[in-house]
Amino acid sequence: MKRYPGVPDATEVLPGFADDGGHLWVQELVAGELFRFQLEASGALRFGTRRREFPAAEAPLRFRHAVQYVRDSLDASALRDAVADVESVTFFGVATQYAGYPYDWGRAPSVLGVDVWDADREALLRVDATERAFEAFGLDPVNVLRKEVHVRDYGFADEPRPDSAWYDGPAAGVVVRKKTGERLAIRDADGSAPEQGLDRDREVADAAVAAAATATAARFERVAATVRDRGFPLSFDSVYDRFLAAIYREEHDWLLDEPSGGGTATGRGFDLGAFRDAVAQRTSELLRNVDGA
Repeated sequence: MKRYPGVPDATEVLPGFADDGGHLWVQELVAGELFRFQLEASGALRFGTRRREFPAAEAPLRFRHAVQYVRDSLDASALRDAVADVESVTFFGVATQYAGYPYDWGRAPSVLGVDVWDADREALLRVDATERAFEAFGLDPVNVLRKEVHVRDYGFADEPRPDSAWYDGPAAGVVVRKKTGERLAIRDADGSAPEQGLDRDREVADAAVAAAATATAARFERVAATVRDRGFPLSFDSVYDRFLAAIYREEHDWLLDEPSGGGTATGRGFDLGAFRDAVAQRTSELLRNVDGA
């Protein structure tokens, strides 16, 4: 599976980029982590972060939500119909998990697609083709702020910081792209996230306390709504894994301690198995309060 050819920072390439002319697409730079995936010839899905690859069952906990999203959303039949060799295609996206920005997790897709690698051409798809590809295969492309802006009309140094589509506040930055393939990232000048420096080191004594703090009714309702929208019956089996994945997505920075993607303890020192058991009990309690569950 292709590794992602990273997006250069504006400070590294801006003079030449701005002088060459052309038209730009301006996309939101979404806070999160690089996430890539590929449909194998066998029909299995393979996933990866920037540096490592893994099957679905071995995904780091904070990426479980992204794996579930791709498994739910990718139209594998459409992909097979579109390309002769599905393994020639690698999808790149941003796993939208907590990274200092208080995104509306009920609205923000678990993955926002940013690029598609075509091994037959040994190149990334053009920006417009990338957007069409994600949509054609059932996935969400990253949101576009402006299209077809001539380079001379874009104020690289003084362009106002745009609002984010995913919470009530400013975006982390923008990614500016040309159809020729050139791209660069323009980040917030001070580099600070809205919640940077806030104390998220929760006071939790044990697994039960952590479950009570994270397995909330509001989060459960968001997960239950997703299950219903997917057309699945509301049950423990359909909700529990997604509920855990949502917790890890939104609380991984203080809850988990998995620098290499594994581990059995949380960042608070208590056992993950005990935490999962406590969330399972909480899931059952919340399901009993749902009519018809």
